[in-house]
Amino acid sequence: MSVSVVIETITAREDPQGPLADDIRGALEALAKQSVQPDEVLVVVDKDVEPSAADEIRRRYPYVRIVTSAPTYLAAKNAGAAAASGDAVALLDSDCVPAPDWLEILLGRLEPGVAGVAGRTRYTGRSLFARTLSVPDFAFVLEQESGRSTGMNINNVVFRREVLLRHPFDARIRRDGGCYFLFNQLRAAGARMLYEPRAAVQHGFTTMGKTLGKHFNRGYDGVTVYRVDEQGVLRGTRWFRRFGALALVGITARRVVVDWIRMARHRRQIGIAAAALPYYCAVVVVTRSIELAGGFTAIASPRRYTPCET
Repeated sequence: MSVSVVIETITAREDPQGPLADDIRGALEALAKQSVQPDEVLVVVDKDVEPSAADEIRRRYPYVRIVTSAPTYLAAKNAGAAAASGDAVALLDSDCVPAPDWLEILLGRLEPGVAGVAGRTRYTGRSLFARTLSVPDFAFVLEQESGRSTGMNINNVVFRREVLLRHPFDARIRRDGGCYFLFNQLRAAGARMLYEPRAAVQHGFTTMGKTLGKHFNRGYDGVTVYRVDEQGVLRGTRWFRRFGALALVGITARRVVVDWIRMARHRRQIGIAAAALPYYCAVVVVTRSIELAGGFTAIASPRRYTPCET
């Protein structure tokens, strides 16, 4: 099976450390060391990337193919999948570094009848903040008894290309919530998604403030997810459309309880010690509350918060 790896450049530009070619080096160098080499690597740029920066990427990494897209995260993923030539498309963020056997392990689970395989993502480093926020940000993607995944992080996932072409990300969503929405669309369509914890990716970690800000954006973008869910594949869509902001309170409370249950039942899979459960339960309350604040802001500022044009 041939495989294309798609890398967007938006995440690397959110916390630039230098030239863009330097900021995506970790991801590209890790791909060059894979035990199974990708058939092609596509780097997606947009109008916010200076032509000189794109030219530098071409010069330093002549084996990559540059693809252009609209300047949004989900549009970049779609553009890469559409331009890919592989039978499978692996999605990797530009601030992520995969383990040397990452691609081999993902492809090994992409057996007949499987639409996609999600891997295990955690923040880089052993700092308290990185270890703490890895749980609410990534660790609720888990393996169920059937082997199916409870979700996916689209910085670490492989799909059959035909699946992504038939079910692209909804580019009206600016960013956060797009993976959750697509996962539920695929589940409603009967697609089978697996979870493979051995397919490990280290996600760049900046500061606690910026990382917590992502939870505000999740709640903010989550309002658009409910607005564009015409088929009602999400459980909360009906309640949001009926009760608005009040529904967000109930949805958030339910998510907190579900998070607590998952941590209690799957703490070993997540990597939480029993003594640390109260701490992480409190962390979840904080992060979900920040998401709720983002949702309230989206409702209160309808002109500021509008779906992206496709």
